[in-house]
Amino acid sequence: MPESSMPPRGPRPVPPIREEPSLKMRWFLWIFSVVLVLVAGSAFLFKLIEFYNTATTSGPSALGSFLIPVLNYLLVAGGFFCLFLWAYMTGQFRDMEAPKYRMLEMQAQIDHQEKEASS
Repeated sequence: MPESSMPPRGPRPVPPIREEPSLKMRWFLWIFSVVLVLVAGSAFLFKLIEFYNTATTSGPSALGSFLIPVLNYLLVAGGFFCLFLWAYMTGQFRDMEAPKYRMLEMQAQIDHQEKEASS
């Protein structure tokens, strides 16, 4: 086995043993998340209604000045919603601890390769 493909020597970081959240905690998180999304969504809807009322009651010139910000607002919100759905559906939120350990292992490999290259 060539030395460059050998795993780094020394202790490897050991991930802590995680306990799964209890059923009570999971329910609380789901309810809290739904309430938070409903509150934020109602504020978003209220802002859109406010934009519409101002644009239609202030004359035709107001509609042009509100059209671009409202469309921009909707496009950005829709984009973030699509990103959230994609991340959730592909399992990006399932294991939040693994990436930091993978990063530490990669850094240990880089350090090992630099040490070999300098010696």
